[in-house]
Amino acid sequence: MKHVIALIIKTVLVLFVLVAILSLANDYGVGNVIGLSLIVVGAAYIIGDLFVLQSTNNWVSTIADVGLCTLVIWFIGPYILNAHVPFILAFLSALFIGAGEWFFHKYVINAVITKNPKVYS
Repeated sequence: MKHVIALIIKTVLVLFVLVAILSLANDYGVGNVIGLSLIVVGAAYIIGDLFVLQSTNNWVSTIADVGLCTLVIWFIGPYILNAHVPFILAFLSALFIGAGEWFFHKYVINAVITKNPKVYS
């Protein structure tokens, strides 16, 4: 259940950023952007949040997430969006996602990774 909640939070974050930047500001189709968002979430959660964050720290994991998101949006984006995605647009999107990831990682550390999570009553 803890992974489901984390995935929902991450999906909302990535959807918000990519719909705002790719769909609203650059006229990519919303349905295609949602599909790309799900791919970004899957890759970033498994690689950035479960592996990198567990073995390093928040800074390293956030930087890794920015790099990974940039590459996924830039390389896989054209196949999903059916249009070229400029590198600067992919990088800008990843920077905004990374800003949210900084805070999301704090949640993941406390609620998903830690063996004894803090109990709030």
